[in-house]
Amino acid sequence: MNLSTKDNPLIGIWKLVSVTAILPNGKIEPKAFGTNPTGYITYTPEGKMMVIFSRSDRPPLSGNARSTLSKAIHSVPVEERAEAFTTFNAYAGTYTINENTVTHHVEVASMPNRIGQNLTRIFTLDGNRIKLKTPPSKSDDVPKIFELVWEHVEIE
Repeated sequence: MNLSTKDNPLIGIWKLVSVTAILPNGKIEPKAFGTNPTGYITYTPEGKMMVIFSRSDRPPLSGNARSTLSKAIHSVPVEERAEAFTTFNAYAGTYTINENTVTHHVEVASMPNRIGQNLTRIFTLDGNRIKLKTPPSKSDDVPKIFELVWEHVEIE
């Protein structure tokens, strides 16, 4: 379904409010990505999207590495680099909408295995908030549904 700009409820910038995991037995893990995760998701009228989010409790890396493009990053212990990688998520590409489902067509991603994948989310609007719900996926060998709540950012 192609929507005009005025009919597309996703267009804009949204700030992450929470990440919750729902287990098969209905139990809810309210802090699935730590306390107060931070991030943004953006949908453009041209059909482009990008999302970036992380845990808010990420410690700084030791040493003076300021960029993954610098040689100094290699002086940071591999365990610290692995922790930084697993507490951060980002991808971008295009998106399509079909009723209350949005599909992200991944073109670039922090997790290389996602490139070329289609990530489907069911969305629910509630005022200035949107809830994106993933299909069940294995996390720690348990199929979990992840629910991300985003709040619309007003541009002045």
